[in-house]
Amino acid sequence: MPGSGTVLLILAAAVLLAAAVRIVSGFRRFREATRAAFEATPDIRVTAYTPTGMSVTVAGYPLTTNLLRRHLTRTRPGPDPLADMLRRAIPPMSIPPLGLVRDRILPMLKRDSTLPPATGYAPENRVLRTPFDSDVVIAHVIEGQFRVTYVTKGMLDAWGLAPDALHELALANLRAKTEHLLAEIGGPRGDYVALDGFDAARLLVADLLIPPGLTDPLLAIPHEHALLVRSGSAAGPLAEETGRALSHSSLPLTSCFYRWTSGGPVRAEL
Repeated sequence: MPGSGTVLLILAAAVLLAAAVRIVSGFRRFREATRAAFEATPDIRVTAYTPTGMSVTVAGYPLTTNLLRRHLTRTRPGPDPLADMLRRAIPPMSIPPLGLVRDRILPMLKRDSTLPPATGYAPENRVLRTPFDSDVVIAHVIEGQFRVTYVTKGMLDAWGLAPDALHELALANLRAKTEHLLAEIGGPRGDYVALDGFDAARLLVADLLIPPGLTDPLLAIPHEHALLVRSGSAAGPLAEETGRALSHSSLPLTSCFYRWTSGGPVRAEL
C-alpha cells in the first residue's frame, strides 16, 4: 500500500488538476462570452483565437487581447469594459490632406447603431454623426476604391472645417455625383437601387431625382442601397414595398416616408 506521503502527493495532484480544469473551463466560457459581446458590436470583429485570448479588429485596426490574464485577475462582477479599452488602444488615425479628398467627401444615411459608438474611442478617432430622423443619422465618408473611410473628429479638426461646412461640401459632391449618374441612366425615375452605395443618401438631394409631373411625390429609404419615389396616391403599395425591402436587407434604415421641401426632406405624416 502507498505510504502517507504518496497519498498526500496524489491528493495534492488531484486538487491541482481539479483547479486547472476549473480555470480552463472558466476561461473558455469567458472567451466565448467575450466573443459574443464583441460580435454584437458594430466595430469589433474576432479574427482568430490565440492560446491566451483572441485577435480582433477594432474599426479595422488589428489588436490582440490576453483574455486568460484578464480572466484570472478580474474580480469585479458586471459588464467587462474590455471593448472600450480596446477602442482607446487604437492610435490616432492617419489624416489625408483635405486637398486630396475634397471631391470625394460624401454623406451617407446610416442607422446610428451600425456605426462605431461615440464613446470609448479617443476623441480624434470618433466618427462624426448628425441626427436625421429617429435612429437614422448622417455620417460623412471619404469614397475610396471598394471601400469608404468615415470622417472623424480628428480629420475635421485637422482640416479646420466646421461641421456645417463639411456637410455643405459633402452635399455639393453628392449633387455632382447624382447629376452624373442621372446622365448615365437617362434621367429621373422611380427606383434608385444598388447603384453606387449612396442611393439612400440621395434623399438629401431628392429634388434632382423626382420625375417631372409626379403628383405629390413620396420618398422611401428602406435600406442604404435604395431610394424609392412614388406618387402620393400610391402610398399603400409603397408601404408594402418598403416593408419587404426593409425586412430583407442587411443594412436597413426606416419604413418612414418623406417629402421634398425647399428646406430639404421632411418626414411625411400620412
